[in-house]
Amino acid sequence: MLAKPSPLLTRLMDRLEKMPVIDCHEHLAGPYVGLDSYKEPIAFLSLMYMINDFWSAGAGPSEIELIQDPEAGTDQKWPLFSRLWSATQHTAYARVTKLVLEREYGIKELNRSALDKVAERLAGRDSASYLRILEQAHIKAVISDCLTPPKKERQAIYSGNSVLKRFLNKQFPMPANWRPAFPLPYFHEIRRRDFLDYVTSLTGRTITCLTDYKEAVLELIKKSMTLGVIALKDQSAYRRVIQYDLAPRSDAERLFNKLLTDPQNQLAWPEAKPLDDYLFHQFMRFAQELRLPVQIHTGHLAYTGNRVDKTNAAHFASILELYTSVRFDLFHANWPYLGDILFLGKNYQNVALNACWAAMIDPLYTIEFFKRSLTVMPQNKIHAFGGDYREGPEFVSAHLALAKEALAAALADLCESGWLEEEQAVRVAADWLFNNPNRFYGLGLEPYQ
Repeated sequence: MLAKPSPLLTRLMDRLEKMPVIDCHEHLAGPYVGLDSYKEPIAFLSLMYMINDFWSAGAGPSEIELIQDPEAGTDQKWPLFSRLWSATQHTAYARVTKLVLEREYGIKELNRSALDKVAERLAGRDSASYLRILEQAHIKAVISDCLTPPKKERQAIYSGNSVLKRFLNKQFPMPANWRPAFPLPYFHEIRRRDFLDYVTSLTGRTITCLTDYKEAVLELIKKSMTLGVIALKDQSAYRRVIQYDLAPRSDAERLFNKLLTDPQNQLAWPEAKPLDDYLFHQFMRFAQELRLPVQIHTGHLAYTGNRVDKTNAAHFASILELYTSVRFDLFHANWPYLGDILFLGKNYQNVALNACWAAMIDPLYTIEFFKRSLTVMPQNKIHAFGGDYREGPEFVSAHLALAKEALAAALADLCESGWLEEEQAVRVAADWLFNNPNRFYGLGLEPYQ
């Protein structure tokens, strides 16, 4: 438990367990894509975040490759996995894995024989079981950044995106309660002529100038909205400081024309910054015109070796001030910059704060984030959960359990200190888990009373 057990905490946990949830951020594409990707249990249990802790514990590239190899045998992996698990088993990422094992497989101790039970169940996964896991977690809608390519296609990200192309051609089926976000970064992070040709292939527009390109992107966003897109999503923080200058059009046009005049030309960083900045501002104007909310990655970065200082939401303040009619959802509780994100939430009307991913990055920080958010700002500004997984609804459900535990711990503490009454705490939880994101994203679901 994240807090000392008490009758109050137990009652809150019971109430939260039954609440409906809007999952505010996933990369899940649904059960129709990649359902058979994981049959080997160690690769499955290490997917996405657990592998980062293995890396942090000292695993080398060849060891990471072995752990993730879906074709390598479990017996071959077990000695390495056992050693790495021993070093990492008490992190929050590992806690999610433990919850998966306990809730889905009835396993309380991760040993070699337990993995055979996992393998047996993995072999029987299907679309119905995939959706049933999310339904049993009371997840009523999933807002998913699922229109980016899988990892194996990332090398082509600046020359094309096969997933988005299939989506626009109505060849990318998703469950009825999925709400996709439009993948924005690659449209302003232009580095090669190939990407302009890709945009031409999506729209049929011949791009001969910067204006042509902006009109083509606007057309793509509008078409995506007719197919279900409800937000723009930007995670440029992985590659740059999220501070976007008001670059002169002439500087942007000069760089854009460099790509147009010779297909062999490429833009490097920071040479490309004026074009990147100019287009980002243009796309915020599109969000304003189309009344689309914008999701912004702030704080912690997946994988290892990236610098988090460039992701601090404080860098983004000038955008918040300029586009006051655009609704911004700032992600990941800005870990580890708590004071900065609280300031933005309190002082900017067009900002919501999203705790997606945060509970398994740092659950104690997340408890503090929830407590201080309630004492600092109106309760209609917090979105409490997003699983942030690309595969594995089992992990989404387990992460939700951890997030609800953190939320219950925060609310119980505020009740015991006299700040809240118990029924007020329940109402806050209902708003943060469901009502706030339902309203913010215009999902149109019946409010939860």
